[in-house]
Amino acid sequence: MSYLQQIQATAQQMAEAISSVLGMEVTIVDSQLERIAGTGLHQETVGQKITGKSIYQKVLRNGREYIVNDVTTFDDCHTCDRRAECKELAQLCCPIMVGADVIGVIGLIAFSRERQSELRNTNDRLLTFTRKMAELIAAKAVEEASRARLLLVKNQLETVLNFIAEGVLAIDHTAKIISINYAAEKMLGVKASQVIGLTLGEVLPGTPIPEALRSGVGFHDREVSVWLKGRHHHYLFNATPMRSEGAICGVVASFRSFYDWRESSSRLPKISFDQIVGDCPAMLVLKAEARRAAATVSTVLITGESGTGKEVFAKAIHSESNRGEQPFVAVNCAAIPENLLESELFGYEEGSFTGARKGGKPGKFQLADKGTIFLDEIGDMPLSLQAKILRVLQEKHVDRVGGLQPLPVNVRIIAATNRNLETMIQEGKFREDLYYRLSVYPLSLPPLRERQQDILLLARHCLQKHTRVYTSEVTGFSPAAIKLLQQYHWPGNIRELENVTECAVIRAAGQLIDIGDLPARITQPTPPALPAARAEPAEKQAITGLLETYGKSVEGKKQAAKALGIGVATLYRKIRKYQIEG
Repeated sequence: MSYLQQIQATAQQMAEAISSVLGMEVTIVDSQLERIAGTGLHQETVGQKITGKSIYQKVLRNGREYIVNDVTTFDDCHTCDRRAECKELAQLCCPIMVGADVIGVIGLIAFSRERQSELRNTNDRLLTFTRKMAELIAAKAVEEASRARLLLVKNQLETVLNFIAEGVLAIDHTAKIISINYAAEKMLGVKASQVIGLTLGEVLPGTPIPEALRSGVGFHDREVSVWLKGRHHHYLFNATPMRSEGAICGVVASFRSFYDWRESSSRLPKISFDQIVGDCPAMLVLKAEARRAAATVSTVLITGESGTGKEVFAKAIHSESNRGEQPFVAVNCAAIPENLLESELFGYEEGSFTGARKGGKPGKFQLADKGTIFLDEIGDMPLSLQAKILRVLQEKHVDRVGGLQPLPVNVRIIAATNRNLETMIQEGKFREDLYYRLSVYPLSLPPLRERQQDILLLARHCLQKHTRVYTSEVTGFSPAAIKLLQQYHWPGNIRELENVTECAVIRAAGQLIDIGDLPARITQPTPPALPAARAEPAEKQAITGLLETYGKSVEGKKQAAKALGIGVATLYRKIRKYQIEG
């Protein structure tokens, strides 16, 4: 659609107004020679295209004004295709310009000798007037084109917003709703036509959105509980102030169900027991036991050395249980500082302590509601928190830090440790009552050195994983490398095997991993074990040296743990044991 077609009705009104003032007929054509407006005889041909040679073609081509005082003496009129039927005696044509582009032509036409004489005698005045009218028409056309573009953008934006699953609404500087998308309508049980123009408090009371309007500071994932139509709703809100010329003119906010967010953020790819690599008799028995555990609602205690795959079994138990579609939330009790562990597990209310996030924060138990929480390294949990975990198991609710009301939770607990909890009970470091609550269904994972026939199977599984990551052409292990892998005692278990395989894939130059591609601790004979009195200082020195090499940040500790062939949680435990600064 041309510029002038977009304002056809306006152009016709202007043509009639000009004709009424000047007493001459007026016509307006667009860049495609379609007559957009006309008066008198030309009104009958509005919407039709002007064919053949015409003065309008000349104006469009040259962008110049033309005055024809007498058609009988004008050269171009002699060759006009419509000369025989033309009743025009004189004409003044002016281009309608937008920038350097000609978007149309406005013409004043004389059909009588009187009007012909008037046009001839007042050329300059009429030309000045027509120029002004052409400018006015051009401005109107640009305005309409801009409005059409804005409308298109608005419609596109509304389509996008209505496609988004989150609720989105906008308020103006007076906190009145000016826009709301389909998801928000559905979540709030309203229609846009009902709420636009109402204040936010009338539609969605108790939200922190007005706070962003007052302060000019937005927020992200603010947890909010609101009452709507007699029901309690739990949302996560985001808000961003809108500004115009430096002043806050409104707020755009998005919100989603807290529970939908919790499930999407906690949902993991399902792991079945068939995906757990291992065919040795001990593993077959263990998988059968774990399947039986998955069919129950009992708490499970998984024991085994670091790196034996305790979390993998926990995920498989969760996936094959009737909670498999619900969240699985893992917490490493050894990796979280003791002073933060309670708030991480149970959450906190707004203002409960210095630095507490506005709106508070849900704890891991709340995030795992209806699903499973995996408490890894449970043996490293402080006694004070052990009592609270016991209370959750008994009473099925949690108390947020700074909270006044208990929050009910429906959570299955799977715990894991590499420590001897029975010995810890005797030493007064672990609660006996909690131990019996957790070990309703105990599972013990064998170390890799007791799974000789699985070592090569696991090594090949790790090889496939790392060759994909590094786009390596390595296809397997040489016989000599296989022999060394099977002879090694694997103190770091499967985690160490995975690290060794990754290192070998990076080093390998050929298609097979050979002895030279394996780390030195695999290829060199293991020295006799040091007495404990000498081993501990050596271990402390090794850890200190690696922390100096890699740094004491979280990432540095991960690298140090990887170099030692142990888990990060085990490294943290040893740092505390040896009182290493970090």
